[in-house]
Amino acid sequence: MFLFRNSLFLIDIKIFLGNVVVSVEKDDMYKKILTCLIAMLMAGCLYQVQPEVLKSQKIFTKHLRGTLYIEKSQYKLRLCGSGRVVNLLDKKNKIFPHIFKNDEFIPSLYIEFEASAIQRIDWQLEKLYFVSKKPNNCGAKVETLDYFVSADNDQWQIEVSDKKVLLNKRNIYSQLAFVSTSEKPNHWRGELVLPHGIHYKMDLTIKDKVCIDDLDQWYSASAKLKLNNETLLGCVRTGGSVKSFVSGKYSNTLSSDQAFIVLNLDEDNSASLILDYRNGQPMIVNTGTWEMLVNQVVSVNLNASDSQLPSSVMLFQVFDSHELKLKGYSDLLGSELKLLPIQ
Repeated sequence: MFLFRNSLFLIDIKIFLGNVVVSVEKDDMYKKILTCLIAMLMAGCLYQVQPEVLKSQKIFTKHLRGTLYIEKSQYKLRLCGSGRVVNLLDKKNKIFPHIFKNDEFIPSLYIEFEASAIQRIDWQLEKLYFVSKKPNNCGAKVETLDYFVSADNDQWQIEVSDKKVLLNKRNIYSQLAFVSTSEKPNHWRGELVLPHGIHYKMDLTIKDKVCIDDLDQWYSASAKLKLNNETLLGCVRTGGSVKSFVSGKYSNTLSSDQAFIVLNLDEDNSASLILDYRNGQPMIVNTGTWEMLVNQVVSVNLNASDSQLPSSVMLFQVFDSHELKLKGYSDLLGSELKLLPIQ
């Protein structure tokens, strides 16, 4: 049952076995109420009926940015950069409060979020970082940063990359570049002296606390900046350099003229590569380590079977939900190799 109360009218909607009864105490409000109701039903029903993903294997997670809209009761995302349209599942309804806000139905939004690549659908939303009604935010630098922090009134901005903190402030005519000495998570502290002798102390803390700026943009995190004796508050966008990758087994699509290849990426970041040329000879097994780099690139460092030979480093680009593609040329694997997850 949905119950809406107002000083001028009362709506009591009862839904039972598909029958909808609507009683309205003010006839002159009927048209307005009905319009609002239709918008709510369109938005409300949209993700209440999304099917659950049936034990889908998460392959990896990725920071995504793009314009979100609705098509045939499904969230669609037009990705920044490529313009490619993908399907997005939101099992926990994190997006819904932004789609229908203050009795207003928002047809499209710009969002930044973390998503899992899964079977049966392109992406599943895991954590929402940023929501804006402005459609042209794709040009922001967040893809290459850890965090992008700004004042809610846009008076100052900070770019954070590992220990480096770059601060731009309207009443300071030079960019302040700090190197943090803090070892605490989500905390940066540094000092610098400009050539003309001005001394700055910086202390930055980021917390998982919702922030809304003057443009009504929504952020999942907030920041407190102390610059000398001044304390400033800001909103935080999580950058694309924050990355993760789910370990697993990957193999090539076998053809008559190819070796059977299996790449194991284990949870402890150990790796092994198995090559079976199917010619009666023993399989070749190389072991080593792997790590996730920026821009969704996986680096695999394999030891040579002969200890006198140097190790081999291979880079794989992660594509969408089901593919690793070898970058460049490898003595072991050649070029243009594609590996798919083993189910």
